[in-house]
This record gives sequence, structure tokens and C-alpha cells, in this order.
Amino acid sequence: MNEHRDSIYAVINIGSSYLSGMLATKSQQGRVFPLVAHRIPTNGCVRQGSIHNIEEAAQRIGSLLDSLSLSLPEEAKIEGVYVGLECRSMRSERYDAFIDLGSEGCVVTPDHLETLKDQVNDASYPGMTILSVTDPRYRCDGKREPNPRGVRCSRLEAQYLLIVARQNIIVNVRETIEDRLQLRLLGILPTPIAEASATLTMEEMALGCAYVNIGGGTTSVAIYQERFPVALFVLPLGGNNVTRDLTQLSIPLLESDAERLKVERGSMNLSIPRNQEIEATSVDGGSTKRFSQLEVNRYVSARVLEILSNVVSIIREAGCAESISKGFVFAGGVTRTDHFYETLRRLSPEYRPASLRRDIYEDGCDSGLVEAFMTEIALAYQAKEPGITFELRSLSSLMDEEPSKPFAEPAKVAEPEPTQQSPKEETYTYTTISQPHGLDEDYEDDFDEDDEPQPRKAKEPKSKGPSLLDRLTKGFSDFFGAESGDDY
Repeated sequence: MNEHRDSIYAVINIGSSYLSGMLATKSQQGRVFPLVAHRIPTNGCVRQGSIHNIEEAAQRIGSLLDSLSLSLPEEAKIEGVYVGLECRSMRSERYDAFIDLGSEGCVVTPDHLETLKDQVNDASYPGMTILSVTDPRYRCDGKREPNPRGVRCSRLEAQYLLIVARQNIIVNVRETIEDRLQLRLLGILPTPIAEASATLTMEEMALGCAYVNIGGGTTSVAIYQERFPVALFVLPLGGNNVTRDLTQLSIPLLESDAERLKVERGSMNLSIPRNQEIEATSVDGGSTKRFSQLEVNRYVSARVLEILSNVVSIIREAGCAESISKGFVFAGGVTRTDHFYETLRRLSPEYRPASLRRDIYEDGCDSGLVEAFMTEIALAYQAKEPGITFELRSLSSLMDEEPSKPFAEPAKVAEPEPTQQSPKEETYTYTTISQPHGLDEDYEDDFDEDDEPQPRKAKEPKSKGPSLLDRLTKGFSDFFGAESGDDY
């Protein structure tokens, strides 16, 4: 990979539970070839996708970048990064621009298209920062037109989707990256849009689909129609809510022990004997407690179904219920819950697990790395400007030194100092991974709202929708009615 060393892209993803990063190159066709990837726990410095403790976040991101840098030659240096963000306040705003071209009309020119772009560039929303603007959907005299240039019309319209987030969240990212770490912030990428555009097939985007990522602190819903994103929502619900619910079992648990119980023994399977019991040992090994497996599973199932019910409701409220004929594509740590997809099959929606399209990454990439770092590869695919610089050195110094290691050599990553009850850091290089590693990167979070509701039955929305959402909503009602006994 040395021939691509002048075009190495650096991306950082800010998750609720983990900070992750990747260095990658691209082929001439734009396909990503990962060089090294690394992941470290946030330890609470990120809350629901936004940086909470700037100093701690800067230290941990600095440690992450140091680990990535170990795979680079001595003269290479990370000077700029793209940051992927999926925070609670992130959402989409529709912006409509238009030009009247007179009653007789005229032929659309590049200047007309630039005028539309200038209109959207003037858009502003109080207290919010615009992170990205999607490609427009054009209409000429009310009719869809993929490429209006050269078409005669009287009214030219363009519909844009703007991704916005709270200004204070963006300020924290800039202060962490630019002020504390002295790096160039090459761009802030909305992670849900990057993931969806790298995951959904052309058919799914054209016919209508909802990409749903149920992570640790948030659940993102990106809705596509006619090959374009039409709505984005980020809900403050995720796997950490399940953890908090489990602290309320008949035998109280610390949150760290509840997290371990969720990951190791949590399931959505309610078809088990009532007398089946499990043992759970505390994280510090100090005590062992016995629980009803059915009680644990009911808590897990109730919260996950509530999250799914909220997803369905927000799609209805967005007016997109009739336009997702290809159903759902699911991603995120919560989808790895035992019996998650078995439960979906009972609820009867059209769905599939998320996976990167083959046109996103290069041939020869390790399948374990691709599966474990889907988000980071999707972000690298969106990156436009390299973030690695190389110091020019004299010929004499190059002749005197030891040969530098090529990129293909496995990176040797220093282990971080251990911290109590911290998830294990994980490092991958494209030459050293031989098999997929089990991950739970978005399965936990150290923060949630104090007034978070306890597990409850999901209510069927009153409004009517198409058969797909109706089947799913009816499935929620039937599922709860059939499975939630009097002792729940």
C-alpha cells in the first residue's frame, strides 16, 4: 500500500460507549482500503453521542490517535481528521428553493442551479449548526427531473435535506479536536447518513427504506425515498436504557453488574420455563445472585420493543409510512440481543441486518475488520481530504537510517493503562485479523436522562398506515397480549 501513502484518510467516530478511529486509503474508484482501526471506551466523557467532558475526551482521542499512528512510517503524521457524529439533537430540516423563469419559460443553465444553491447556503436555524446538505431533488414545472440542466420550464424547484445539530455540541467537538489536540477538523460527518448511504442497496433507496441503528445511547432513523434521504431522526433511546431497567429487578443490581447481565444473559425469548434461573456474578467478583431468566428477558424485551414502537411512530409522524416498501435495515449493538431477529419475524415486518455494500470497500479487506468497523469504513468513504502528511527528508538521512516498516506490516499497539470496569480496547490492522471478533461497542452507555420511563407496554398508534407498518404495530399489540402475563 505504499503507493497510496500520500492519500491516507483519518476518521474518528464519537459513539456513546466507544471512541473509534481508522486510517484508510482509497482506490481510484473511491473504494476504501482500511490500514488500521482501533476502539477505546468513552468512560463517560461522551453522553448520548455528544462530548460531555472536553478534557477527558481530548485525552482519550489523543490516545486513540497515538495507537493509529503506530502503523505509520516515522516521517508520517496525523494532522487532520474527519469526525463522525450521531448525537441526540441531530435531525433533518427540509429546505425548498425555487426560481420563476417567466410564463414562457427558458432553458435551465448552470447559473440557475447555482442560484438555487446560493439560496440553501443562506439557510439558518436558531441555536443549530448545519452539518451537511444532501444533493437536491429537482422539479421542473412540478415534475421530477433528475438532471434539469438543458430542460425548458417556467418554474425550477430544488428540495434539499439539511442535517443540523445543536451549536454547543459542535463547539465542543471543535474545541476538542482543534484547540486541545491541535488538529485540523476536516469535517463533521452525520454518522447515520454515512452508514445508510454505504449500507442500503440502490433498490432499497429507490423504492423506500428506513435505516435504523439502535446503539448504546441513541437510536437513529434515516429514511430514504427515490434514492434520496428524506428524513433523519435521532432518538434518546438505546441499549443503556435496557441496562438501567435491569437495575430494577427484584434483586437490585449496580449498573455495571446490570450491564454485564444484559450482555451475557439478556434475551428477548419469552418462551422459556417460569422456573428457569440464572446466576450472575458481580463485576468485582464479590457476590453471586440468582435471577429468574424470564424476569430478565421480560425487561429486555419490553424496552427493545418500546424502542421499535417509537421508531414506527416517528416514521408515521414524518409522513413516510406509505413510502418504505422495502422495510427496515437494522444495525447497532442492541440488534445483537439474543432473539432480536426471531422476535422481528413474529412481528412480520420486512427487514434485514445491515452490511456494507461491496462497492464501498476494496477486494482483499479482511471480513472481520469490515464487519467490526462498518461505521468507520462508511465515514472513510465520505472523506475527501487526506489527513496524513509526510515530512520531506534529505537523501543522506534516508540512507543512514534503518528501513522503515511498510504499511502492510502489522501495527504494534501499546496497551492502555487498565481502568476499573472499563471495556477492553480493541485494535485491528488489515493484515493481522484472521476472524471476526465479537463486539458490543454500542451496547452500553454511562448516561441517560434521570426521568427515563420504566419498562412499559408499547401502545398501538391510532393512525392508519400501509400494510408494512400496520403489521409491525399489530405485532407489538399481539406480542404483548400473548406474552405479558399477570406477574409481569
